[in-house]
Amino acid sequence: MMTHGLKRRTIYSAGIASLILSVSFWIPIAALAKYTPPPNPSKPKETGTNTTRGGSCEGDSASVLNALVPFSHMGQTISGHPTFTWFVPDRTSRPLQLRLFSRSGQLLYRTEMESQPGIMSVALPPNLPPLSIGQSYQWQVVLVCDRNVPSRNVVATAEIQVVQPAESLQSQLAAASTPQQRIDLYAKAGLWYDAIAEARKASETSQNQTAVLELLDSLANSEAEPLKDWSDRLRQIRAIEQQRQLPQPKP
Repeated sequence: MMTHGLKRRTIYSAGIASLILSVSFWIPIAALAKYTPPPNPSKPKETGTNTTRGGSCEGDSASVLNALVPFSHMGQTISGHPTFTWFVPDRTSRPLQLRLFSRSGQLLYRTEMESQPGIMSVALPPNLPPLSIGQSYQWQVVLVCDRNVPSRNVVATAEIQVVQPAESLQSQLAAASTPQQRIDLYAKAGLWYDAIAEARKASETSQNQTAVLELLDSLANSEAEPLKDWSDRLRQIRAIEQQRQLPQPKP
């Protein structure tokens, strides 16, 4: 029979091992992209993650529908046809809409697709007029829970600002020879939308989401002080996506 002293030491050792594992989980395996918010960024109209009805069609979902962007400030891009990235919590595929609005609320673009669990991205089609430098826009992702009851839909809203790229950045991007170099350049310049788009593109080619996960971790760090709840949710999403990458046991 285990004595009380031995039991306490066993529990203590297990707790230390668990702590070491949880800490090591968040230590980057390499010095990858570090997102730096732009200097004097614009504030969004509404600070917060702005999701409705719990953010999921499934009551037992571990997370909620979220636009993967900074919320303490407005995320920036230098692209006239940027890529929008979000996280879908639901395991069941459902109709999903992406909408883009002008600052005044005019609908500029709308498309519908089937949702997939995890991170999704869609670029603004190149045949549309490019977004204007110096302007900000609002975009929404709508997860359709029940076509017959629109009030049940889950909506995630975010904002994006188009800025003029610095000449030095353009030269550096032209000289960059790897996707990681471009991701780093965008991230350090405070261009969140371009950094995450480049990381997503690299993950599709390599079947490895390391760059995406490290960007999410970096964004969580930068948002920790102004918006701790959002920082914690980003870490949760990162953990879910990292778990999804692990080899699944054979049936």
